[in-house]
Amino acid sequence: MAENNPTPNPNETQTTPQGNPAPAFDYDKLASLINGKQSVAEDTVLKSYFKEQGLSADEMKEAIGAFKEQKAKNTPDIAKMQSEVESANNAKLTAEVNQSATLEAVKQGVDVASIPYVLKMADFSAVTADGEINAEKLTEAVKKVLDDVPALKKTADNSAGVQKIGGDGNGTSGGTKQNSSVPTKKWNRFNI
Repeated sequence: MAENNPTPNPNETQTTPQGNPAPAFDYDKLASLINGKQSVAEDTVLKSYFKEQGLSADEMKEAIGAFKEQKAKNTPDIAKMQSEVESANNAKLTAEVNQSATLEAVKQGVDVASIPYVLKMADFSAVTADGEINAEKLTEAVKKVLDDVPALKKTADNSAGVQKIGGDGNGTSGGTKQNSSVPTKKWNRFNI
């Protein structure tokens, strides 16, 4: 048994219950005709109202123009609203990607202080599809950053980031002055 299709395809020939082909309609053309008729009806109602108020033809034109302008201001901008919703959804998805990437970076042994750098360097462009996060691609993106910059990952001694190499510039290597085993002679101005 065939299902009823509430929105018929304009390219298909419809059949009536008697088996006769029904004419195909151009629904976009019908919608524009209806909108045109509604606009004409609106103008007629406005002219009738303003005529009852005792306005002249010029005053009616001005009043109708003012009415339509006010109506346009009060009509919500659907495209702008859709754009704002899409922007908010993108921001939400970006926050979710950053949150998931942060957790993944911690799992892979990244120091907490280095996580913002990992997030900035990672390429998350292929991580989302249809508003969903692909966990495998997210893991790959974080892993790629850690492969490229291994200093961001914790080392075996549980330290992370840039490590100090060498002394501090004042003859010490650990921050304390070493005792010298070479005796020193104190000089004064009378010892020669």
